[in-house]
Amino acid sequence: MNSKDKKRDRVNRDIRVSTVLLIDENGNNLGQVKTFNAIKRAEGLGLDLVEVSVGKDIPVCRIIDYGKWKYDQSKRLKNKKQVKKQVVKEIKFRPNTGDNDIKYRVKHAQEFLRDGNKVKLTVRFKGRELEHMFNTGKNMLEKFLGHLDDSEYNIEGHAKVENRAIALIISPGEKGANSKENNNRSENIKSTQ
Repeated sequence: MNSKDKKRDRVNRDIRVSTVLLIDENGNNLGQVKTFNAIKRAEGLGLDLVEVSVGKDIPVCRIIDYGKWKYDQSKRLKNKKQVKKQVVKEIKFRPNTGDNDIKYRVKHAQEFLRDGNKVKLTVRFKGRELEHMFNTGKNMLEKFLGHLDDSEYNIEGHAKVENRAIALIISPGEKGANSKENNNRSENIKSTQ
């Protein structure tokens, strides 16, 4: 038996058990019914008896139009495949990163945001830099965000301290810099302390 036969739906006379849990055409649970009687009822309505779930003891069957049900299933599966997952891209830099390097990373952030991805900005510290981590981190994040257009991004939450780094997540923004989130940008960055 190949994999196509295993996934094949059992319809009407393909259902080989003596009793089934029956759900009628209106979605009402009719309980345990003899398979023969369930098939007769479905045929009397001009519909099909379809096994929708294999239970431990007794399979669950519905009285439905099999062709329409199969079409709806394939359509749902197709829509599920088309849903794009939002990815978080990380951009790392240090407190002494130069302006040209910041601008280079800003271009990458703009590309990621245009593609619909979130961007995690991470400022990493080591050694004596840790003494001024909050002020320097806040300044670096503000400097980075200053190169972006206000309508390109929205800040998600507040900047967070992660081990020896400060991180901030931004998501693609809607056009219009007057949104509530865009007006509170500096407050979100200042909350790192």
